[in-house]
Amino acid sequence: MSVAEDPKETLKTLLKDNLTLFKDDELTPATVLVCDEFNEEFWKKYDVIITVGLANTRERLVNLGGTVREVVADYRIGVWTRDTVGVDGHGMRWKTIQEVTRIINANMKSPGGILNWMKLISCTDADKTDLKPVLYHSDVMVETHRMENV
Repeated sequence: MSVAEDPKETLKTLLKDNLTLFKDDELTPATVLVCDEFNEEFWKKYDVIITVGLANTRERLVNLGGTVREVVADYRIGVWTRDTVGVDGHGMRWKTIQEVTRIINANMKSPGGILNWMKLISCTDADKTDLKPVLYHSDVMVETHRMENV
């Protein structure tokens, strides 16, 4: 029996393979890291950092025998940017959110892996203005659905 891919890895792969971002000159590709968690050291190499993590999960029985269940899991996609040479952090955050939205919507009905479908559910800003340079941060919440046989 093969091991199914973790839905978090499916989301990370979708983002890595489909993300297209450019610096402010719209010619130079932005360097983007898609990873599990944020680390300050990543700023040495990347213009944008995207983190993917499980926020919560819940189950619903689909049949009376309890052998089929729907698993609904919410994933937090964190978008992290800051002002650097050739990059307006605030603008780059907006472009990144738009790209994440495009990718999720384009793959909504067939995301891959064991996921049956997914949708965007919210986006919130959580900038860190006490840091210099300012760290622009937003969380995009994605709801995923998969069916499991017990």
